[in-house]
Amino acid sequence: MSQYRKGYLFEKKTHLKISDIISSHKDLKFYGIESRGSKGAADIVFGIYNKRYKIRTWVGIQCKRGYVSKPEKSREIQSAMKNYGMIMFYSTPCKEKKTEIEFYPDFEKWLDNWGKETK
Repeated sequence: MSQYRKGYLFEKKTHLKISDIISSHKDLKFYGIESRGSKGAADIVFGIYNKRYKIRTWVGIQCKRGYVSKPEKSREIQSAMKNYGMIMFYSTPCKEKKTEIEFYPDFEKWLDNWGKETK
């Protein structure tokens, strides 16, 4: 299997995982856009709308199957916010169990708190 195909499958898996996480929140609506083979800040972009607080945001997900250091992830996340105003997360395979996905920073934690500060 080619590296491109492996990356494509990992992006699809990440998209499904994020969709499942967002779908578990009854007050949220969302739309996901995948950008194949892009060299941009994000591989997947999700538009999220919170019906309860009537706010929306765009979230970028950068998918990497290989190792990326935390300092590098932090730099990329800060760059995405500065250059595009985009909240960014990294998706990588879990170290312990490669079939599972981990997010940096913690996407579920961020989503649980998003909107609550605007009450």
